[in-house]
Amino acid sequence: MNVILRGKPMGDSVILSASEEFSPMHAPGRAAGSFASLRMTRIAVAFFIPGVATLFAAETASFVPAQPNPAIGDWQGGGFVAQVFTVDGRWQANLLHAFDEPDAKPIAVLNGTALADEVALSGGGWNGTIRDGRFTARQGSNPIVFRHLTRPLPTLGAKPPPGAVVLFDGRNLDAWAAKSGKDWLKEAGPAPWKIVDGAAEIVPATESLISHRQFGDAHVHLEFRTLGAPTNSGVYLQTRYEVNINETYGRFDANPCGGLDNCSDVKPRVRASRPPLEWQTLDIDFVAPRFDATGRKSAPARATVRLNGVTLYDRQELNPPKGAAGRLGEAPRGPLMLQEHGQPVQFRNIWVAEAK
Repeated sequence: MNVILRGKPMGDSVILSASEEFSPMHAPGRAAGSFASLRMTRIAVAFFIPGVATLFAAETASFVPAQPNPAIGDWQGGGFVAQVFTVDGRWQANLLHAFDEPDAKPIAVLNGTALADEVALSGGGWNGTIRDGRFTARQGSNPIVFRHLTRPLPTLGAKPPPGAVVLFDGRNLDAWAAKSGKDWLKEAGPAPWKIVDGAAEIVPATESLISHRQFGDAHVHLEFRTLGAPTNSGVYLQTRYEVNINETYGRFDANPCGGLDNCSDVKPRVRASRPPLEWQTLDIDFVAPRFDATGRKSAPARATVRLNGVTLYDRQELNPPKGAAGRLGEAPRGPLMLQEHGQPVQFRNIWVAEAK
């Protein structure tokens, strides 16, 4: 496939970039029914015009869409629970005492492959198979039979209270605008995402969305689902304070979903993610920073974050945002932002109840 690089001169060099999407193709060795093989690549090139020195840099990121598979997700049986998922085409099962425990560590991690109509797993002195809707694991001679389950979410489908601002109800994106590049507080035309079956879906390589309405102290509710891996998105309170959204179900080696990544050094103690393609909830109670009559900050912003009903942060004090959001400084009010970062994510049932 040909890739066209576009860019502009900067000093003594030219900066070029491209973002391309490869057509779906079969990936040998990939677990059947887990992730398909759509890949996205971003390329960045810089070179000096005089030819005295040449610099080339490339960054490649692959996105693999998830496919429905009844073996993936949560399991329970024999006093244990399990998380089953795939990573780079290989299957993994985490055996745990319970879901959503703080600082949890797996009892055992089993790895394996899909063979014909079953998944064979082993690790940590355990062996297991997934076949015909049953996950059977054993350590020694005593088998444990796990049953697949979908755990209910306490605020899934929550209706906005009277007086709440409904930002998305599945019908249109009129409450949103495209963010204007690096100017995160400036609108740049209509929202460029698409609506799929009542969900707002990120169109990669377009732009993040910012709400027309600005908010201070508020309760924010939204529902989202990841569509594959890797996934990098987020909800930005006042376009400044990030609550990250990623695809890290079962991944104890990855950054947990729901973290206040750009405004707190505190990481969530609970990994409360649900599997890809499963709808999840974020409920955030935000208290904006306070400023005195001279404009000097007198109290920091705070946030309580609940992912899928699990409290990740309780009135967590927020630092001034770092990274790109740090350019904005802090303020009493600001728009809500949904981040586009190169991968599709779906959102629905977004509303904000402002504090009185």
